[in-house]
Amino acid sequence: MKTFQTKHGTQLIQELLASPNPIALTTLRSHLHLSRRSFYYTLKQVNQELAASGLDEIENIRNVGYQLPENSRQSLNRLFQQQKKASSFQQLFSRYYYFPQLSQKKRQLLIIFGLISRPTTSLNQLAAYFSVSKNTILADLRHIQERLQSTHSPLTIQNTAIGKQVVGDERIKRRWVFANFEQLMDLIAPQVNFNSNKYYYQQLQLLEKITGNAFTDNSVHLLVNYFGWQFERLQNLPDAVLAANLEQSDKFSLTLTWAKSFLADLHLGTNNKGEAPFLAKIVNSQAYQHINWQNPMIKQIKQVASEVIRSFNNVAGVHLASQNGRLVNDLTVHLVPTYYRLQFDIPYHNPLLRQIKHGHQETFELTRAAVKPFEKFAHAKLSDDELGLVTVYFSGALHARSVNPKQKAGAMVVCSSGIGTSELLITQLRSHYPSVNFIGPFNTFEYENASLDNIRLVLSTINLPKLNDNCSVVTVPVIPGPGDWQLIDSQLLQAQLIQTPLNQKINVTTLMDIIANYARIIEPQKLEAALHDYLNKQLISPDTPLTPKVSSNVAISYYQQPVNWQEAIRISMDKLVSDGTVQPTYSDRIIELTQQHGAYMAIGKGVFLAHAAPRAGVNKLGFAYTFFAHPFHVSPDKKINFVVALAPIDQKKHLATLSQLLTCLQDETWLNRLQHVQSTFQLRRLLIEGGLYKSARTDHP
Repeated sequence: MKTFQTKHGTQLIQELLASPNPIALTTLRSHLHLSRRSFYYTLKQVNQELAASGLDEIENIRNVGYQLPENSRQSLNRLFQQQKKASSFQQLFSRYYYFPQLSQKKRQLLIIFGLISRPTTSLNQLAAYFSVSKNTILADLRHIQERLQSTHSPLTIQNTAIGKQVVGDERIKRRWVFANFEQLMDLIAPQVNFNSNKYYYQQLQLLEKITGNAFTDNSVHLLVNYFGWQFERLQNLPDAVLAANLEQSDKFSLTLTWAKSFLADLHLGTNNKGEAPFLAKIVNSQAYQHINWQNPMIKQIKQVASEVIRSFNNVAGVHLASQNGRLVNDLTVHLVPTYYRLQFDIPYHNPLLRQIKHGHQETFELTRAAVKPFEKFAHAKLSDDELGLVTVYFSGALHARSVNPKQKAGAMVVCSSGIGTSELLITQLRSHYPSVNFIGPFNTFEYENASLDNIRLVLSTINLPKLNDNCSVVTVPVIPGPGDWQLIDSQLLQAQLIQTPLNQKINVTTLMDIIANYARIIEPQKLEAALHDYLNKQLISPDTPLTPKVSSNVAISYYQQPVNWQEAIRISMDKLVSDGTVQPTYSDRIIELTQQHGAYMAIGKGVFLAHAAPRAGVNKLGFAYTFFAHPFHVSPDKKINFVVALAPIDQKKHLATLSQLLTCLQDETWLNRLQHVQSTFQLRRLLIEGGLYKSARTDHP
């Protein structure tokens, strides 16, 4: 912006205004790309201009750097704020393209934008535009070249005698600009002041009347600004006019007719057949508020949207309405522009993709499987950016369904499958804290999409992302030890779900003192141990004991050969696979879950509870108990020699057996005998005594 007549004067002033502290000579010279002699000449000329305007000159603080006096800083800030900004893209690229102090990613976006929009741009110009060194620009250009060539229709940065330019298909250049246009507009906002083109708005309103569709406000604003860039480009760069192509246009005939008329009114693209189809594609790819449900294409897409919802219900095990209702309508409205983006190869950038993947990892993968009917219809695969948007629709529908404003505040219990380990944990939690509302157990998919409005704490057997700033997430073992109970105590206190820590409710030392006041204690250490043992059993046992109903479908094995943990899981599942209880892929899913979430199925005492959700390949309820003579490690600190393979068909029918397993694991005598079994026969007898096996008729020795 030519505020000062001296060359580099405006850049020098803007550098000083941008920094609250003095700037060293070497830094200023580097940013301005000036020799020492040229810098001092520029400084002298700028100071003369400041003095002529009645402003104090730039100060040189010895051994520190240069700065503007406060009165000059305030006056110049007001002056720059009052300066006229670019009123067109042509002005922006010719006079106002100055963007210092940007991050590398933002700077590289604007470099590509500038190289596409300007006929040529020199290395010196780029360094000046962004107030960085030539070496920084060269590094940026290398990264940009790799990025542009990674696409299936690459663009290339080419050196010419008068500067650099982007070379490649004009359609690819425009699609790149359009895909990044929202970000680009945010970046150039400080330097532009575009007057809204009322004619563009009127034309979009006319299109809405013609088609019966209505754009979102954001779509209208984006299109109007993009029209400004594209139409200026056509006026200033005749070589940028698109030639006709052979693409079919019958699927957007109304929009195409409108585009031809629009361009004819502007005297653009009238001598070729390439511009109107491209404009129609761009417009059709934008989001709508509502659509014309009588349009034959939209009727087809609604049918496909219903198929996608049914597919999601199947893979996720939920029951979302697929024929009528808000979800199918909202998803259809979204899939209409998605379809056109896929047809016309217009990429979409989802700024929330990383957040969606982090907070809705399982929902995202289930959505990937569910959209196959739409991908088949469109003959193209959805990118992760597009998948993220569809994931949000499913997550929103699931969240709305789970909202229960009357639900009592409580703590949520989560594990990967919502089966097995979480059931063991929640049983103990409810026994320890009968006054706390423990909600669940939930699997990770349900957690991702649950309403957390009444949830004050999440207790999980696996690491989970925090989805709500007001709700802590704590990872705890399946069978908590004394230190774990103290952690749970403190978290429940912090969440205001209990008023007094558990270890203060019943204190063995206090009991010993009370007993000593009224009776002589002959063996105090044994009494203290007995009290500890009694109280622990009382806390661990469920308030309402479950009557063991051992499944008749039980396999028992004693394995003598050394194995790794993956082999151990497959061996433990072999008999359940062979008799059709589970599918072969069930073992793969358990291994995958362990690799993904860690050894959360190692529930302590050398026991591994191998399980997944019923939808992972369970045909009927079953258990398999396998003792390994040679212990194996699931992780460096998790040594296992007893695998309990669980095949659940729902969230209830296996609970009695799990309750009995928990009882056995709290019995040190039973555990000691388990560690010394040496045959299938001995293991079977121990399981019968522990209430985990009841009939030899179904034994598989």
